[in-house]
Amino acid sequence: MKFNLIDKAIAYISPEAGFKRAKMRAGIDAIRSYDGAGRGRRTEDWKAGGTSANIETRIALKTLRNRSREQDRNNAYAKKAINVITSNTIGAGIRISLKSGEKNKDSVLQYWNDWANYKYCDFDERLNFYGLQRLVMRSVALSGEALIIRQKTKFKPDTVPLQLQVLEGDYMDFSRDTILLDGSGKIVQGIEFDKRGKRVGYWLFKQHPGDIGTSHLASFFVPAKDVLHVYLKDRPGQERGVPFGTASMVLLKDFKDYQDAELLRQKIASCFALFVQDDNTDSATNGNDTGKDTDIGEKIEPGIIEHLPPGKTMTFGNPPTTNGYGEHTRRLLQAIAAGYGITYEALTGDMSMVNFSSGRMGWLEFHRQITDWQLNMIIPQFCDGVYEWFCEAANIAGFIPSPINAEWTPPRREMIDPVKETNGLKAMVRNGFMSLQEAIRELGYDPDNLLKELKEDMDTLKELGLILDTDARNDLKPETNKAA
Repeated sequence: MKFNLIDKAIAYISPEAGFKRAKMRAGIDAIRSYDGAGRGRRTEDWKAGGTSANIETRIALKTLRNRSREQDRNNAYAKKAINVITSNTIGAGIRISLKSGEKNKDSVLQYWNDWANYKYCDFDERLNFYGLQRLVMRSVALSGEALIIRQKTKFKPDTVPLQLQVLEGDYMDFSRDTILLDGSGKIVQGIEFDKRGKRVGYWLFKQHPGDIGTSHLASFFVPAKDVLHVYLKDRPGQERGVPFGTASMVLLKDFKDYQDAELLRQKIASCFALFVQDDNTDSATNGNDTGKDTDIGEKIEPGIIEHLPPGKTMTFGNPPTTNGYGEHTRRLLQAIAAGYGITYEALTGDMSMVNFSSGRMGWLEFHRQITDWQLNMIIPQFCDGVYEWFCEAANIAGFIPSPINAEWTPPRREMIDPVKETNGLKAMVRNGFMSLQEAIRELGYDPDNLLKELKEDMDTLKELGLILDTDARNDLKPETNKAA
């Protein structure tokens, strides 16, 4: 390290101050050793603040949420991206599976199915539990978050007294964002915490603040035990969620403008089908007026034969070509898809560049992203919380004595090549690398239900004297042709 005269003078007068100065200079040199931290012409317009996740959402969340919804209304690719995320994450629904051998398992499962499969579980009485899963997931992907409020209902015979009300994140009072004066905690954008940093409740509006006549809404407190707040947490300490397409928002808008401009250019060019040039009339007619109408028709019809009068020349329009439009479009859509966390093929439906290997690799990568959303967001933040509410309500109503631990089975993953992939699963089970129950869950089925159905099928076949090669216990060799 080089020392100038000022450094030496300071170190001579105060060795401690000189040491601190040298230490700071070494730190600055270390920072400058990273190109990404350098300052110069290439990075002078690079804005990178050091704000917390909550400061970022406080500044940008409302705008991001509104723009995401506008794109969903008016941009076909934005809507497709949200629908792809929702349908692949939820599908026909993430199903519950109670552990085998548990006491009262069948009774609890029966009450659950009676509650979850019917629209009574919805506060608006429009969707069943699996429809609510879809609504929650779509709200999270589109708006960044969703709120589920526990609504206790009047007791009905053989019905668990619980309903779920799904609300958008707009219902949280954004203006409540302060440190509590009594030192008991803080409120962050409508979420109240105690002094340990644990959530104790939410400040919610009774109506959506975007409705007509809601300019002077007052928020009220709802305990955290009655609210489920579902969002994708990307940073430690992040208390509000942002739309999934945030990184692609500007690119999506620019791409739509680019498409509209290109389409308008082609439309204008195509409108000029024919140009008629009027030559010098005097030279064409030797200065004599023939008295004949020299106009030609303004419409072109199939099979027409047009005789041009003297002095008229026709030139057909040549619309401009769009060299590189397809390749440029593909690259932009690949970047947009990456911002949403999905594949280009899922966003566009374009399979022209895909073979089996590349298709399978892309599908597996997409499946890993879907699994992340299922296991790290929807199941722990929504499904587990709803099941706890269900067990509590069923216990109070006297239907079940105590809760039973539950597992969740995501929807079945579609196979690209069922024969190859099924053989792979079979090999994993036979070699002990995967349990049979785990393989069944990967296919989207409940192991207990599937095994029971298999037993019923086998008993029925045996009773009827039928032999199928699906039962490995049967020996179908011609010389024996009987069950082993």
